[in-house]
Amino acid sequence: MQRIQAFKYELMPTGEQQRQMRRFAGSCRFVFNKALALQKENHDAGGKFIGYVAMAKHLTAWRNSLGTA
Repeated sequence: MQRIQAFKYELMPTGEQQRQMRRFAGSCRFVFNKALALQKENHDAGGKFIGYVAMAKHLTAWRNSLGTA
């Protein structure tokens, strides 16, 4: 008989850690939404799905742009 066990942990971050987690989540949301918009724009123009390598190149360009610093 196999036993499955799980553990639950509660995070209790400090104020600074909460700020950093919110900032990280906001960055992830920004990148996801920007990539999704690019995929939709490409699809509407009749293009194919943008793969991982091509999207990674866009990510590098976004990171280096002045508006996202």
